[in-house]
Amino acid sequence: MSAVDVQTNSYMSDNAHFADAFNYFIYGGRQVIRPENLREMDRTALALPFGKDGEDSEEVQKFRDVLKSAEIKSDDEATYLLLGIENQSHIHYAMPVRNMLYDAIAYSQQVELLGKKHKADRDYGNQEEFLSGLHREDRLHPVITLVIFWAPGKWDGPQSIHELLDTQNPELLKLVPDYRMNLLIPDSIEDFEKFRTELAEVLEFVKYSKDREKLNQAINETPGFQNLGRRSVELINAVTDADIEIPEGKEAVNMCTAIQEMKEESRAQGQAQLIQQAVKSGSSIEQIARVLALPVEEVKKLSKG
Repeated sequence: MSAVDVQTNSYMSDNAHFADAFNYFIYGGRQVIRPENLREMDRTALALPFGKDGEDSEEVQKFRDVLKSAEIKSDDEATYLLLGIENQSHIHYAMPVRNMLYDAIAYSQQVELLGKKHKADRDYGNQEEFLSGLHREDRLHPVITLVIFWAPGKWDGPQSIHELLDTQNPELLKLVPDYRMNLLIPDSIEDFEKFRTELAEVLEFVKYSKDREKLNQAINETPGFQNLGRRSVELINAVTDADIEIPEGKEAVNMCTAIQEMKEESRAQGQAQLIQQAVKSGSSIEQIARVLALPVEEVKKLSKG
């Protein structure tokens, strides 16, 4: 697992960030999924489809990035969901198939668990229930997978099974069930204010990370950037190669100040290179200081690298 994968998985495993992503994507920012109602699930304990006619199946493990169960309460009723997040720092052109497999495995696992419970309870009512492992009235929890694209720009890959097929014949496609990805792309987000955590600032930084002017504008105009938490800055550094310095012992960073310091450091590095080249070309320290309007001592310091 790469350093970027470790950072994104760790960040999105946090219940507040996890709930924030789904509340934005599903409910437009309404606080329906509560962090305290999320439960971590074993992302490796996934078995591929159940056996035929009650037979045991061969288990195949797949590794989710993040998987949680959620309880949503509405009008005194509770709805249970299985929610997964897949973090992508690069486009994966087979992602619709990969996600479809993950979700199918999650449904398969629910069937397996219900079957094991009925088998232990010996409560099958007829042969059909015994063979399928389910009672006729059994129901499964919905499974929703969200892909987060941790890069600026568009996702130019297929977003559905139909887009991956080598035919677009409508007579055939109507018989092929489609599977569409749920894709969260920073480039498509215009309403960052609907997020409730620092996930907003992280995604906004990613969106403008290749556009210095828009990034500076966002950082200066968004209050959250003035006191951004260490974990958020570490994630920004990991996914954008920003190399923002986090002072030792500090748990938050003023991004406005940090970006300004980076600019000044970059300018100083460029000036040092210019001075060193001039010295190699035969110019004296005094001549360089005169041309650049800098103190002689500062030019001496920069000339030594």
